[in-house]
Order: sequence, then C-alpha cells, then structure tokens
Amino acid sequence: MQDVTIRLGAHGLCKAYGAVEANRDVTLDVAPGEIHAIVGENGAGKSTLMRCLQGIERPDSGTILVDDKEVAFSQPQQALALGIGMVHQEFMLAPDLTLLENLVLGDEPERVSLGALSRIDWGVARNSGETLAAQAGVRIDWDRRAGSAPVHVQQFVEILRLLRRGTRILILDEPTAVLAPQQVDDLFALLRRLRDGGTTILFISHKLREVMALADRVTVLRRGEVTYRAALDETDAETIASHIVGGDHANIAPVQPTAGRPEAGAAVLSVTGLSVPSVDKSHALHDIDLSVRENEIVGIAGVAGNGQDELVECLVGLRLPEAGRVMLRDREITIADNAQRRALGVAYISADRRNEGLAVAASVEANVIAGSQRSPALRRGAFLNARLMRALAQKRLGALNVQYGSLDAPAASLSGGNQQRLVFARETDGDPSFMMAAQPTRGVDIKGIEAIHRILFDFRDRGGAVLLVSEEMDELLALSDRILVMSGGRIVGEVAGDEADPQTIGRMMVLQDHAAEPAHG
Repeated sequence: MQDVTIRLGAHGLCKAYGAVEANRDVTLDVAPGEIHAIVGENGAGKSTLMRCLQGIERPDSGTILVDDKEVAFSQPQQALALGIGMVHQEFMLAPDLTLLENLVLGDEPERVSLGALSRIDWGVARNSGETLAAQAGVRIDWDRRAGSAPVHVQQFVEILRLLRRGTRILILDEPTAVLAPQQVDDLFALLRRLRDGGTTILFISHKLREVMALADRVTVLRRGEVTYRAALDETDAETIASHIVGGDHANIAPVQPTAGRPEAGAAVLSVTGLSVPSVDKSHALHDIDLSVRENEIVGIAGVAGNGQDELVECLVGLRLPEAGRVMLRDREITIADNAQRRALGVAYISADRRNEGLAVAASVEANVIAGSQRSPALRRGAFLNARLMRALAQKRLGALNVQYGSLDAPAASLSGGNQQRLVFARETDGDPSFMMAAQPTRGVDIKGIEAIHRILFDFRDRGGAVLLVSEEMDELLALSDRILVMSGGRIVGEVAGDEADPQTIGRMMVLQDHAAEPAHG
C-alpha cells in the first residue's frame, strides 16, 4: 500500500464573503505525523481556512484533501468522522461538570442494565481517561469541576477528549494565549509526544518564537493567500516575519529606548491593601499593594483569570473594593466613579475594544471625541459646536496617525490597529497622568503592535505612568520597566524590567497552579 503524503490539505481553495476574498487560491499540504504552523496577521484568512478544513464552512471552489483523497464536508461531524478535531481559543467544557464528565460528554460508555434503561459505566470512563492521560504524559484530577480547573488543565482535557473520539488530525487555535511559560513547555511536550505517536497537528499562532521552537514546517498566509512555506530547519523568524507583513518588519517589538530617557519620578498611582470579594464567578483580590511612578511602565504578568480583570476594574472605577486605598498622586480615588477618575487624569485602554473601548457602529468622529462632549469648550449654549467637534476629532486622529476614510464612516470600517490607535488618540488627548492599558495589542497585526508600543513609550517618556496588563510575555518584556506577577488574586513577585526573563516570571505565575503536572517516569 502506497504511503500517504498529505494527511490534511487543500488545493486552490477559495472562499469569499461578498466582495471580501478571505481565502484566495490557497494550497496547503500537511504531512502525517508533523506539527505544521499556520501563521499570519489578523485578517490573513487563517480562521476561514480552518473553518473550511473542519467542515464549518464550505469553500466556493477548490478541494480539501484527507489522506491524499478529495473530500467534501457539509458539516463538522463529517470532518470529525475522518479524525479532524479542533481546540478553539474559547474552551468548550461545561464548567459545572467534572473533568471526567466533560471527557465523555456526548460519547458516554454505557453499562447494559436490566430492562430498557442503561447507565454510564464510570469505571470504563475513568480507565479511558487515565490511559489517555498516561499516554499524553500528564496527570489530571478527574473529579475536579471544570470551571475551577486552571486553563492549561482545561486545555489538556479538550485535547484528550478529541483523542478519545479518534482524532488523528488536531487543529489548535492560538493554544498558548492564556498559558504561563512552564505551562507552554508542558503543552509543547505533549504535542511532541502526540506527533511522535503519529498525530498530525496544525498549530495556529502569531508567536514566532513558539513556532520556531515547536513546528516542523510553516505556512504563511497574507491577505487570504499563501505567501511562504518552508521547513523550520531551513528558515528563520526574520524571514517568516517579512512574509507575514509583506516587508522587512522582523523587529516586531521595538527595543526599549534608553538614551536620554528621564528617570522614574514621584508616584502617580499608589494602591495599598486592595481587596475584592469573589462575586458571580469573578476572582477575589487579596491585599494588593503596588505603585506606578512618572516615566514608568509597570507590567502585570499572570495566567489569565488570576485577578487581572478585577484589578483593572477597581483602578478605573468600574468595581468597588472591599478594603484598601487607591491614590492618584495625593488624592484618594478609591470610591470615585469612572467619569470622576477620567476628569482627574486617568486614561483607560480597555481589553474589550469592540464592546467597551468603541461604539463600532458609531462614526469615527463620535468615537474619538466621546466624553469630550461634556466640555464647555465644545458647546455653543445648550448645543454642541459641530465645527469645533470636527476640528478636535481631526487633531486627535492626526496626532496618532490614525488611517481612516471619512470622519462619518463607522469605527467598524477601520482595521484593528487603527481602531486601537483611535482609542489611544481619544484617551491620551489632554495629557492624562496615568494610563491603565489592558491587553493594548489584542487583535492587532504586527505593524499595529509596533505603532502602539511606540505610543506607550512616548506617553511614558513625557512623564506619564502606565500600568500594563498583558497576556503576551514578549510584550511585557519589551515594554516594562518593572514587572509585577499576579497569581491567585495576589501580587506574588516583582522583577526589574532589565532583569526579567520568561522562566523567572513563569515560576511566579504558577505558584498556586498545580492541578496538572507532567507525569514522570
């Protein structure tokens, strides 16, 4: 029997949504038993291609190949029947069920009973879970509720659940986005073991360092087309980056400028003893102490879900603490609302740009002057001065080089990077003294990331204080003068920016996260 050369692939695949060509003549070949990275900017067509390969979308033309044979999917179940499974960024586990119940959900082993009724054979279920975990090299507390399990444990269970259903082609969509460095190492060890056992893996990522460390081959998508493919031992990160962005943009994160940079000054934000109870599945905060000074960027590192969101909400006035104080210079703002804090010089870059940072259906002009309509300078009696509003909008957009077609166009018409620059343009006008920046480059392409990093540096170097919450380790290392580490709703460590490394920070990030450990021997 002839060996299979293409375990999963596509030839000439095209998919359009109206006038937008999401995939254009895409050809992909993934060999049996390899880890194949799919990389590209946001909007490059990666998600559309994966939806077609998984049977969620039907291509307009072209073919899909499984084991060298053309196939046609009209529903995901057909792809799953051929062994194609996908772990999405948003995990599919039922939070109130145990990890074991989630493992077998929808495919429960049954024990025949008398009469017409049958029962789940939990002994068989547990044996299958233990066998899969042993083969994967991880230990799982199968009796733990999924909602209380750390994210990397949930991810392992998602993978094991697919393997139990016969998956031999595993698609992973940005699987390291919420993992600490040591957890990334554990995931990579698992994926290598699966590859060596014959599983074919598609690894979708924008982190070139991880691609270089893990993948056997890489395919680059740009504007819906394949622009580059290579074996990883025959290429380098600079070459891949240049094909991702269509030019020489290998230095994705700018080197932090040091020459002539002013020293950190007086404390702008001071937090002491901040505590928040857990409400409606939110994470409790315990006795948080931190400060951010003039001319300083302080990063917050931590596995997602360890209290970062709750801390941000407390600092911008969206959540009241149970105890503690928040000071902006010499003024207490602990119970001040968001509008009061903004008036005192607090800027806020929300992690949820489309729902909190912008009103995407409203115009570019309305978004960039939002909040300023209360200013007497923009009013003529009881009415807003349209001419002054437009002039202010143009000034703000021009200051940060936001690319837009018309002030009247909806904010949704802008690219992700320009949407985020619009938010920065609004938030930095008026020279605020403190900026709360949460996930500032989420959903932004490589060129947009570089521009936003330079905006943050410029704000800092003009005397501003920035508290940066990011799930991107590279971003924290590139931008931060100091890095604070959160775990379990607490600040568990601090590292100077010029002394920080992923391993040290990662050890702190997982201090309270030991539910799944690599199995040894």
